[in-house]
Amino acid sequence: MDTLSVTLVSALTSGAISMGLVWLTSQQQRRDSKRTQRETHNVSYLNPLRWHTAEAHHRLSLFATSVDRHGSYRPARVLSEPREIDDKSAAWFAGTGVALVSSIWMTACLFAQMTRTRHDIPFLRLPGQDDTRLAALILKVHVAFAACDVYYATQSSIGTDVVLEPDQRLMSYREFCDLLSQADRRVWADPLIWFHLAIAEGERRPNLQRALDALQELSGFLDDSLAGGASLRARWDAEL
Repeated sequence: MDTLSVTLVSALTSGAISMGLVWLTSQQQRRDSKRTQRETHNVSYLNPLRWHTAEAHHRLSLFATSVDRHGSYRPARVLSEPREIDDKSAAWFAGTGVALVSSIWMTACLFAQMTRTRHDIPFLRLPGQDDTRLAALILKVHVAFAACDVYYATQSSIGTDVVLEPDQRLMSYREFCDLLSQADRRVWADPLIWFHLAIAEGERRPNLQRALDALQELSGFLDDSLAGGASLRARWDAEL
């Protein structure tokens, strides 16, 4: 093979290799971009759900711990029935009623995140059968609260009520208090209020434990999915 032929072959080979490297790099970048988009999309759903799961579990654990030690949770024993809220002032919501109403608000926000995630699970991209597992664990939490007479349809309704249009943010505590102050809107949250009043009195302890167990299982799954630490333990440690 003469020098010209060798040079030509080398040039063609070099060009082919360069083109191949460019193609491989482009494919890798495309895969990386899709993976980043997928992870960002997943996190936008799972992180808020993880946070609200930990918050709801923590607050309900305060009820359970106090009931086990003292027979009731005194800070939340501030009403006899939900309709007594109708006459409460802003000062009551910010003071005497805060332990009870903030707990209800946290659970309502959890319902909102579960409803949001459940509706959009088909658009999430989780490994293996994790999407099926996530749906099952969310349903397990719904069923646990349904056993406390906070029925599934009511949970979804409460969750929808605390989502504000058009930016889809959740109500602040103050905004939630304003909602409860409207009798015609508060009535949809009455089952959740009744539940918190009952557990504050030390009633329905097995039902409360069932809800706590379901929340703990969901929290563990979300910790693993997001490669994070133990969020329930971190939530307790934050109080120390």
